[in-house]
Amino acid sequence: MGRRRERVARWKPYHTTWAWLFMAWMFLYIDRSITGPVVAWMIGSDIPMVSGSSMPHALGGLIGGMFFAGYMLTQYPAGYLGDRYGRKSMVFLSTLLAAVATFLTGMARSFHTFVAARVLTGLVEGAYYSNDRALIASTTPAEKKGMAMGVIFSGLAVGLTIATLLTPHILGWASEWMGQEAWTLPFFLFSAPTLLVALGVWRHVRPATGERQRVGPAAVRLVAYSAVLLAILMAVFIALQDSGVAELVQVGAVALTALALIAVIYHRMGRRSAAVLRDRDLVLMYLSAVPILYALWFFGFWALLVVSESASIGLDGAALYAAFFGVANGLGYPLGGYITDKGAARGWRSKRSYVGLCLLVAVLVMVLGAYLGTGGSDYSVIGMLIFAIGLPFSAMQTVHMTITSDLAPPEQMGQAFGMWNLVAEFGALLSPVVAGFLRDLTGSWAPPVLGTGTLLAISAVLVLLVRR
Repeated sequence: MGRRRERVARWKPYHTTWAWLFMAWMFLYIDRSITGPVVAWMIGSDIPMVSGSSMPHALGGLIGGMFFAGYMLTQYPAGYLGDRYGRKSMVFLSTLLAAVATFLTGMARSFHTFVAARVLTGLVEGAYYSNDRALIASTTPAEKKGMAMGVIFSGLAVGLTIATLLTPHILGWASEWMGQEAWTLPFFLFSAPTLLVALGVWRHVRPATGERQRVGPAAVRLVAYSAVLLAILMAVFIALQDSGVAELVQVGAVALTALALIAVIYHRMGRRSAAVLRDRDLVLMYLSAVPILYALWFFGFWALLVVSESASIGLDGAALYAAFFGVANGLGYPLGGYITDKGAARGWRSKRSYVGLCLLVAVLVMVLGAYLGTGGSDYSVIGMLIFAIGLPFSAMQTVHMTITSDLAPPEQMGQAFGMWNLVAEFGALLSPVVAGFLRDLTGSWAPPVLGTGTLLAISAVLVLLVRR
């Protein structure tokens, strides 16, 4: 009894928050990450949605990119809404609406409705990140903030691993009795637990002391933002599809549309948020995060096909080795938190930790690119390199987020993380389609991998320029 009481005494309210936010990250990442395996299955199974394209990898990447076009646009407004109406409210709404949007994706029966459902999923999931990071920072003791960031973010890695491992098997099993409709099943299956987690977040997560939660007004504003942005993005997307321009041109036009919408958001909110929008060091952190998200979603979206096509094995066989990236992330996110917290206690500069880890990852990615470029096809070697990349990569992400939280004004932390993810998501928007285009153009995964390594080296240089 004595030991049990001691364990209970060690469990704090913020640990409950950690646990539920971990589960929310896990299912949100499953809901977004299943798109990659589903698109890979569509390409391999000649599903009409993608089989008519002369560049199927680029088209598949465009689908992934459209998710992030939506995801990035609600980042900053959602951070503002969280600071105003309560961060717990926004985390709850984001998870709840993501469950609904994931279910609607499975209901889609045309290419345009499929893309629209993925854009909608991105828009509502975009409300999560900034409020999750701010909620952690405001409810966790300062000396444990880095570890909290890493532990909770490892839910991302678990979700990515589950999606990569299970989705090919679900699709293979479902195809025997659902035929070409098998791609819908993962979306139906995973939407239900996401809904349950949303309800658990609302019931069990405690907000910061004195922070009011106003779900109704937050829901109205978030749904209104999402509806307007969905209409604009899909109007642009459908017009580009009808014009017949290449997928790379389409994603460029979507990116320009996103930039224009961001400019409108900046104009409307910039005066109230100058501290997070115009601070030189924070801007450098935002820009240096673009390669992070580019790399994350190169591996998150295409790792399955990188292994499958390079090693000439099926999706089921490649799933285990592609999942090494997610497994490594699960170890690396808490490792990054440990490095940050211990370093702060000993007077180390987190900037140097990030730069060292980032350069290490860049070198490892280059090694993978060189191996593939010289005809390397051993799936065990590719898998080991993917694992070796994933471990320091996820650790450096945690360090980067902790540096950002230290630089941001506490009262505007939600907006700071919203801006961090808004800018960084340009990397996620471009990564799937640019990598898919290069794969179709060259017939090899080596050029996309080498390009990813180059961008990571640039990220290290940008963080070196941070002054404080």
